[in-house]
Amino acid sequence: MRNIFSIIAGILCFCGGVYGQEKTPSDFAVKAFYIDCRAQVMTVSAIKKFAGDLSKKGINALLIEYEATFPFEKHATLCNSFAYSRQDIKEIVDYCGGLGIEVIPLQNCFGHCEYILRHDRYIKLREDWKEVSQVCPLKIKEAKRVFGEIFREVAALHPSKYFHIGADETYLLGSCKECSKKNKSRLFVDYVKAMCEIVEKMGKTPMIWADIILKHPEVAGELPKNLIYVDWNYGWDPNRFGNLDNIFKLGAKVWGATALRSSPDNVYLTDWKNHFDNIKTFIPFARAHGYEGIVQTSWSTSGTYGFHYDLGCEILEMYPIRQVYPMSGFQILVDAFCKAAAAEDALDTDKFILSYAAERYGLSEEDSSIFLSYFNLPQARVRGGRDANGVVMAQLLKDIVSLKGNFDKIAAHKNAEEFAHYRLMLDLRVNYLLYKQIEFEYNSQDYDISKAEGLLKRLEAIMAQSDKLSELFLKLNDGYLKPGQLEDINSFRTKKMGALYGNLCRQVQIYKKM
Repeated sequence: MRNIFSIIAGILCFCGGVYGQEKTPSDFAVKAFYIDCRAQVMTVSAIKKFAGDLSKKGINALLIEYEATFPFEKHATLCNSFAYSRQDIKEIVDYCGGLGIEVIPLQNCFGHCEYILRHDRYIKLREDWKEVSQVCPLKIKEAKRVFGEIFREVAALHPSKYFHIGADETYLLGSCKECSKKNKSRLFVDYVKAMCEIVEKMGKTPMIWADIILKHPEVAGELPKNLIYVDWNYGWDPNRFGNLDNIFKLGAKVWGATALRSSPDNVYLTDWKNHFDNIKTFIPFARAHGYEGIVQTSWSTSGTYGFHYDLGCEILEMYPIRQVYPMSGFQILVDAFCKAAAAEDALDTDKFILSYAAERYGLSEEDSSIFLSYFNLPQARVRGGRDANGVVMAQLLKDIVSLKGNFDKIAAHKNAEEFAHYRLMLDLRVNYLLYKQIEFEYNSQDYDISKAEGLLKRLEAIMAQSDKLSELFLKLNDGYLKPGQLEDINSFRTKKMGALYGNLCRQVQIYKKM
């Protein structure tokens, strides 16, 4: 798919292509970075430090999705234990403003509303009784009342002229009894128009993600003329969601979005190559097609949740599906995006990584080559003894252990603490694969209780190493996320490991009594 995208983008830039909005390449008016506060909440000091670094590299906007961390007053029901104070938000906005960085709030009002719809106070807005991700688009009157109040609270602390209302991944569109009778494009457009009216009355310019209107474009022309569409593309064909011409022919303003962290990334898995390729291919595509802004997203979670229910589908607890290593470990991708967003030509990623290794970390030519091999090594989810690319466990372990042996010899002569994140991320990957090998054997047809003790001893060694990695994780990321968040990530990473350990301990006891 990456090759297809590169070929398409190259042809379009060379010969005019088929897209209606293709223009002479130009600079992006807005170069933005996204901060996701849903599953990982950066401290105020970490955000200020991050903004200070970005401001030196040409970034002029931050797009922040607060979700339940915004300090709501009238809608305080929504606030979680990690919520910022109003003074915190003011400090972030004012500090960024002093750096020339505009802080744009993102407030979901359609899809991705689990943190709202989980509460009884908002239960009547649900599209589905149990799957609480989406507002019913026919509940416009009630939604305008609720989100009118929510929007105004958020906007009051953000002087930005832009206001992002989300509207992506509305997977339940048309699923309730009444909605099923309606055209999906009509449902989407009528609801989004109502939300945009609220934004426009506040004197703001509305923004949405472009995926759903691309899927259902039939009445897209009825959306507000000043609406900004954000075309998010994390390494796939430009028309993945639908024909981009359906937006371009509207004469609409379009921004693009790449990803620094996205699926299938996890605490122990980072698809580095995909992210570098995404920057290399999509930013030139967006520039060639006159996109006015470019955003680097960075998702701390999948944006979907698992639930612990009581009778009547009452939600007792909500868990984010998938957590990712904090953004503290991704400086190289942050800088790759900044460089690519400022350059007319596509980023030569291998050349960039080698140069970055030498200049930022003081690595030798030999060590820089090892550093490059780290980012080019495929990483994918593992299940059933092989990864998503079909590579068997034995080969995965052979490749990763070989790389680790070489990587462990590297000595960073500059920014050593920052470099330590890459080393830790590699060690977490090795630890994860060693555990998955045991899990695979435990689930094989050959496993029986007589093998429990042997697996237990191997697992104990892996868990001992995991405990050391957890300690280092806390140390390296101290002060980056709000208190308790780092411990939550460690718990998430080791949960299956701990459960299997308990099972094996019990089986060993049973076997010894046979």
